[in-house]
Amino acid sequence: SEMCIRDRATTILENKLSELNALSGQAIIMEVQTGQIKAMVGLERKDSAIYQPSENLPQTQTLGLIQPLSILAALETGKVKLSDTVNVGNGIYSDNGIEIKDHNWQKGGYGTITIQQGLAVSSEIAVYKTIDKAFGSEQAYKAQLNKMGINLDSLNTLKMLTLYNDIAKNGNIASKANTDSLKQALKYVVTDGLGQTAKSEKVQVAGKTGTLQLKNGSYIVEFCGYFPTNVPQYSIIVSIHKERLPASSGLMAGDVFRQITEYISTYNKYFNSK
Repeated sequence: SEMCIRDRATTILENKLSELNALSGQAIIMEVQTGQIKAMVGLERKDSAIYQPSENLPQTQTLGLIQPLSILAALETGKVKLSDTVNVGNGIYSDNGIEIKDHNWQKGGYGTITIQQGLAVSSEIAVYKTIDKAFGSEQAYKAQLNKMGINLDSLNTLKMLTLYNDIAKNGNIASKANTDSLKQALKYVVTDGLGQTAKSEKVQVAGKTGTLQLKNGSYIVEFCGYFPTNVPQYSIIVSIHKERLPASSGLMAGDVFRQITEYISTYNKYFNSK
């Protein structure tokens, strides 16, 4: 029941927040076909390691999870496909006065990879170059996002989940062919990329990790995805706010996602009747 799912999600999230001594965390579970929210959990740290439910957690800007949507927008132009290669070099890239660093720049970067691999390893440079190739200007890129119903300035945890949920059910964000391509890529993120901690023995999942450093130096680590991949039933976003490094979205948020999916797929009537 929804009650059980919410209770279990709360316990799983609370355990992870305590383990990380995080500031706060959220988990939202949505039913794919109806878009109905099955559970919404928000917890914040009150004392040393006591977490209390919070109704008014900041619905943080979740741009850490924007990469798949940016790639989907690029696919919609017809100018790129996921198998195209992109050279991200040594992990540091400068263009028009902005410097972009991939998270592994200290290890020398990823070199030449496909766009799909770029997504799997959360390469900022791969995504930036893909957007540049597809659009040539930020205006054209934002116009395509707007056409897809995405406004970068007002994205929050719930809106981000709704967008991933739409992808899960082949909704109306983009063409079916491009949405299907992206769904294969989100599956690949979990089988071969940074999302491997979200992988479950019990049910096949797809999704994406996201990490964002806030202006005050703290971090938001997230995972958003859906399951089962072949006929998606539920989509889930997990967002954790912590003060300092390490900030591994897979190990932290991806693990919470995995535990919730395993609970639902073990105890939910739908899965057991299949």
